[in-house]
Amino acid sequence: MAGLKLDVDDHDFRRLTRRIGDLLHDVLEMHTVYAQAAEYMKRSTENRLLRSKTSPDGERWEALRDVTVNLKGHDTILFETGELANSIQIGDVSNDGFELISNAPHASFMQEGIKRTRGMIKNKKVPARPFMGFSEENKRRIALMIRDYLAHGGD
Repeated sequence: MAGLKLDVDDHDFRRLTRRIGDLLHDVLEMHTVYAQAAEYMKRSTENRLLRSKTSPDGERWEALRDVTVNLKGHDTILFETGELANSIQIGDVSNDGFELISNAPHASFMQEGIKRTRGMIKNKKVPARPFMGFSEENKRRIALMIRDYLAHGGD
């Protein structure tokens, strides 16, 4: 009859317990890798605003309407002074994750769109042009960062 015998001595058990403790410590001390991920996402979001002109899911932003192009004098989307791109900041970074924020006054309007506006052009709709968020590539790269961090013992 086939069987299995496992001998574990006190030394093996202490070594295993210490290794499990080290792994748990690494999992509980995620601040370092989340700070790296936050820096990566800040650069990715700025790139999205300044270069690719796409939402996190890869969709190109809706083009400006002719009246908007005429008012602005150019057809560049989400870029007038650079304020929006320059406003991307890393907020809280903790062992639980990180946040990316924009303190530009118009950031939420651009991210979510506006159903109606007041002012010169009554009832104008502004389409959502999402710039904040995780693309599939962002998720993949951050997952690799976390995997590598844990695989190297949190170093």
